[in-house]
Amino acid sequence: MVSGVLPHTLVAGPLDSLEAFVRLAMDGTLIEHAWVSVRRIAIGFAIGSTVGILAGAVIGTSPLAAKILEPTALTLIPVPAVAWIPVLVIVFGIGELSKVTLVAIGSATTLILATAAGIRSASQDLVEVAQLYEKSRWTVLRTVLLPSAAPSIVASARVAMALSWTLLVAAEVIASANGLGWLIWDSRNFARPAAMIAGMLAIGILGKATDGLLARFGRYLTRWDRSYRG
Repeated sequence: MVSGVLPHTLVAGPLDSLEAFVRLAMDGTLIEHAWVSVRRIAIGFAIGSTVGILAGAVIGTSPLAAKILEPTALTLIPVPAVAWIPVLVIVFGIGELSKVTLVAIGSATTLILATAAGIRSASQDLVEVAQLYEKSRWTVLRTVLLPSAAPSIVASARVAMALSWTLLVAAEVIASANGLGWLIWDSRNFARPAAMIAGMLAIGILGKATDGLLARFGRYLTRWDRSYRG
């Protein structure tokens, strides 16, 4: 209905958008930009989630580290991750590093406190049994604390992944020459609303796919917990 009232240079109907999606996919344009965005997401999320989980594990197991790192994390987390875009562009330019770093920051800040909270909520009975058998701190962390925190970590990782897509698209719109965010903005600049919506549809599909992969991985990690559904 809207496309019948507004000019086609401003908005596209469902059929036009679907046609544009198929056409851009067939000529390789959509695949090319999607691959760029997926690569940035994969690298940034892998780095950020690793840092976030490790930092959360340290905060959750060490009172001294919690006193030092937790206030720092609580100060940084409220800062919108998109606010880092100008800083990262100044430091790294508009190349790959600024986008990857932004995704890493968003992922890490989402996972730090969730990991710490999950570890702190682990059953103390299990921890005491492990200590009774004189297990090392690393063994207790690996076999008791992290598995207990896994449901919390996986749930937060899925939130972090959704946030990563939001941040990446924002960065690609503001400072990029490729990627799905750039494709959407470029289509807007040249009055191609169907292509713009096609790019948005591609992001939705990829976001759903990456969330599905994390959910499946989460079910595997927590297969011992029958109450977890993912």
